[in-house]
Amino acid sequence: MWWRRRRQPTYEPGTRAYGEWRPYADTVEGGSFVVDRKDNGQIYEVYWVKTEAVALEYLRRRDVRLEGFYVIVETPFRNLGRDMVMIFDEADGALLEIAERTPLPELTASPTHCARCGYPILPAISHFKFPCDDPDCGHPWHTADFAQTADEVILAGWGYRCTKCRSAACRACYEATGSENQATTHGFLLEPGDERPHPADEIMLRLCWICRSPVTVFDE
Repeated sequence: MWWRRRRQPTYEPGTRAYGEWRPYADTVEGGSFVVDRKDNGQIYEVYWVKTEAVALEYLRRRDVRLEGFYVIVETPFRNLGRDMVMIFDEADGALLEIAERTPLPELTASPTHCARCGYPILPAISHFKFPCDDPDCGHPWHTADFAQTADEVILAGWGYRCTKCRSAACRACYEATGSENQATTHGFLLEPGDERPHPADEIMLRLCWICRSPVTVFDE
């Protein structure tokens, strides 16, 4: 499942909004907008400005944490939009850039939403691999990772869940913070009496934002 908007035009862009003449303003801050609520539950919040630069600057600062909610900014040249994961060309839904996510005021534990930014995490089934190639590893807390690139994981809405507290985390937040919440290990602590071998190579771990335990792919 990709969080990509399906174009459903209900008005003529840049000219009239529901029968009224639409003037273009210099800014969207505090400016006029219309809200278009579809029968299928999708919501479009539509603004209009004079330049693409203003539209992009605004969309980069807008957070969209709800699936099915879209912010559209019209310009005389083309219309741009933002949903939960990207800024796109409104005409065909083409990706322009992956949108940054503003952190929450404080970390908030959730099994389905990223603890750092509050964006929802979608479960991934059969889209990941284990970073350790030791077939006899067998560690119960082994941290899996995706075979796809970071951008592909973010666009698909996949993420991670803590092996201890079950709090969720998104890939976008790990990419935004670099090595801040990462560690490497030669293996995992085993239960007393467990003599299974540790993997020989270093494994990069992403750590939970709440308790800093290793996270694994959210596939439930």
